[in-house]
Amino acid sequence: MLIEIEKNIESRKEADRVMWFSMWVLLSVASFGIAWFLMIYFLIKRRNDHFSRQERLEPLILGRLRQLSKEKPRQQNAASVSAKAESQKFFRNAQAWALSTLLIFPAFYVFYFLEMDLQKHEEHEHAFLTETISLAHDSGLNIDLDVFAATKKFALDRYLVLTVITCGFAAVYWLYRIFNDYNQHFKRQWKLEDDFLRFFKSINNLETS
Repeated sequence: MLIEIEKNIESRKEADRVMWFSMWVLLSVASFGIAWFLMIYFLIKRRNDHFSRQERLEPLILGRLRQLSKEKPRQQNAASVSAKAESQKFFRNAQAWALSTLLIFPAFYVFYFLEMDLQKHEEHEHAFLTETISLAHDSGLNIDLDVFAATKKFALDRYLVLTVITCGFAAVYWLYRIFNDYNQHFKRQWKLEDDFLRFFKSINNLETS
């Protein structure tokens, strides 16, 4: 199971793509807007890839913790199940949504669901982290993890209204936030994953020594 966890974490090099706002804006201008569609495609694709990777990783982490504690599998707590259902319920078709931004309104909606999905995803991560720490403590295990810091929320409805009123100019900041919020989220999660991996490796070394 440790090998599977390592492989999943290694795959984040491809799944969790860090994208730079300034680079994509310059590419969009230089290509007379053609790069815009690629930008939207990759924004949605990395959202899908990251959520999918974490969905595969979490059962592996919980399974390994239960192996260590000799605990039989148990049902996830209600908060975790509910948050997961909300966070990962819909797969966003990257190609279709990128093309849909030929219209103004779908572009606004893409911005909206990218930010809203991240907020729901982080609510699920809080529930998952709470469950893992509780399981470890109940089993006499000590996992030293920093508290997961969620992305600072902002009023999406307000930014949607401002974008319409300013004829799209407010969307520039909105788009910048999407780039930056996902990048920062990935970096925080990578640290958590590295903490888990170090913990499991230390336990594995003790078991094999």
